[in-house]
Amino acid sequence: MSNQQIAMDLWAKLGSEGKAPNELNYAAKVLPLYSVALEPWLTRLQTTYLQNLAQRGAHFKLVIAPYGGGKTHFLMAVGALALSEGFATSYIGCSAGVNLANSFDVYKAFIKNLHLPGNNIPGALALLRHCLSYKQDQIQALQVPDPEAAFDLWLQEIAQEEYPEPAFGRVLAAALRHQWQPDYAPAGDAALRWLRGEIDTLTRGEREALRLARVPQRAQSELGKNLLFSLITFLKEVGLKGVVVLFDEVETLFNARGQALQRVLAAMRVLLDQASGYIENAPLFGLFAAVPDVVEHLARYPALAQRLAVLGAAFEEGNDFAPQLHLEKIEAPLPLLTELGKKLLALGEEARSHQFNTALQEQNIRNLAKVATDSSLEIDARRLFIKSCVNLLDIQIHQGERALSLEELRDRYRGYWDELKRREQEQEEFEP
Repeated sequence: MSNQQIAMDLWAKLGSEGKAPNELNYAAKVLPLYSVALEPWLTRLQTTYLQNLAQRGAHFKLVIAPYGGGKTHFLMAVGALALSEGFATSYIGCSAGVNLANSFDVYKAFIKNLHLPGNNIPGALALLRHCLSYKQDQIQALQVPDPEAAFDLWLQEIAQEEYPEPAFGRVLAAALRHQWQPDYAPAGDAALRWLRGEIDTLTRGEREALRLARVPQRAQSELGKNLLFSLITFLKEVGLKGVVVLFDEVETLFNARGQALQRVLAAMRVLLDQASGYIENAPLFGLFAAVPDVVEHLARYPALAQRLAVLGAAFEEGNDFAPQLHLEKIEAPLPLLTELGKKLLALGEEARSHQFNTALQEQNIRNLAKVATDSSLEIDARRLFIKSCVNLLDIQIHQGERALSLEELRDRYRGYWDELKRREQEQEEFEP
């Protein structure tokens, strides 16, 4: 795909939704086209965690911003950076039905969306192929006299290794052997499905071949937790520096009430605690993204609130170890939106093959940024500003460029907000 095609696809998406893509490989290509002000924070996370602490232990951050405030954009930026640093990375959208209180839900979403550096396709099959390629390259580099025997020995070692989930090594070895020698491992396809979390698809004969018992519903959450940490443990053995997990839209889980909410909060605490102590030196960096109201919910579960509380200086004050990242503190709204608009102006020229009147449009952008920062709607200014800016620029390509008054910009800004709100209400109505 050409640069112009990439720019056009992004231009259309931003004009329609005003938000970042949540597919990691695509995001890695397009985020630089319209990212502003994130670099200092990303560099700090990269230096402190991706290049250091997260390669040897588990660390978590809570990313906080209002609706439309750039949470997904920030997660994608961290994810793209993690891939470039050699981390396996998975994005998990909680609004898609993933419940943190069910570790098996988390594991299935994790493995389905697991991206590896240099690989455009996520998932368990891509992971198996990476493992084979990594080991084959290693054997070749060492000039092993009998590569077949060395490879077979490696699979035997995996099968015998002790992981948090006792069956993990055995099933993983069967799945790898099937990819290497399909006729030699007839249960390999079943092993792949088991690794994907599709445990109910295995027949009795397949379970017997893999020496697996049927897992009752009440035990599946425990299995999911064990599988997640088993996989995190294994990934360092195939050349990866660690794992980054990006939990988005966590606030959707807090629609629960009473005991259901307590289970969600308890699950978050368990994930933090077990990642730190369940396996020794788990190489894991996790981000939970949510709206500011999440802090009030955390207060209902003191054990979790303590783990995510800011003690002393905040991250924006230079404390890299602060567990909360408040995105509205990255830069003052007016200059941030103004710089963002200039990025969108350049993106529009690439996407539409059109040369804008730069001075005229930069004045329009400054005025739109002022309208956005002065407006009080149920959304952070950033997402709505992006949608408004792209649409206003695109309209002028066809109707002619002109100076836009503050009154017209206010009307259009409000109109685009109504459109976003209507679209999301329609999506909610049609969701099963």
